[in-house]
Amino acid sequence: MRKNLAIGFLSLTFLLPAVSHAARDYGRNPADFFGQVYFATKYGEVTIAEDLPENGSDIRNLAFVFGKGLNEVLSMEFEYSTTVSRDDDYLGAGYAASADSLGLFLAAKSPGKIYFKGRVGYARVTQKFGDDPIFPELEGSKNVYGLAVGVGAGVKVGKQGAIEFEYMKYPTRNNVESIDLGPSLGVIEFDLEMDLISLSYVWSAN
Repeated sequence: MRKNLAIGFLSLTFLLPAVSHAARDYGRNPADFFGQVYFATKYGEVTIAEDLPENGSDIRNLAFVFGKGLNEVLSMEFEYSTTVSRDDDYLGAGYAASADSLGLFLAAKSPGKIYFKGRVGYARVTQKFGDDPIFPELEGSKNVYGLAVGVGAGVKVGKQGAIEFEYMKYPTRNNVESIDLGPSLGVIEFDLEMDLISLSYVWSAN
């Protein structure tokens, strides 16, 4: 949780100059901003618990975003992502892993053809793991709720389109216990941190 808050603070700090500049140009350069309604489709790689062996997971997600402008600087975004390619050998243990997410975000974007963007909001992540005796606490489906933050950059393509690259940090499932290794080593505990690196196409409806 502390790590998520730190990332959120750094993201907002990074966005302040861009938002300040955009606010000065409010209403002057409407072509520099998306329209009041826009849609996006994104595809990317999900990593869960990258500090564990095998560098975490190898999951591919497809996401759909609906955005509604609040002004030329800020917008609200609703996002749903689902796994389209799961990890069938999670952590080398030979069982499947996937993760879906649902979130509501406040987004800020700088003006210009090439722009920077940041998002902060609240999300639910549904983690799904197969049966395996090595990680009994991971079996089944588990919902994790909390802060989600992200930063990215984009370039406009034509009058209504844009291509964006984004890094998102989703809520962390803390202190997951795995197998008890006995009195000398005890029970292994670890965190399931979920990241998403994605490429998306944005289409403005107006």
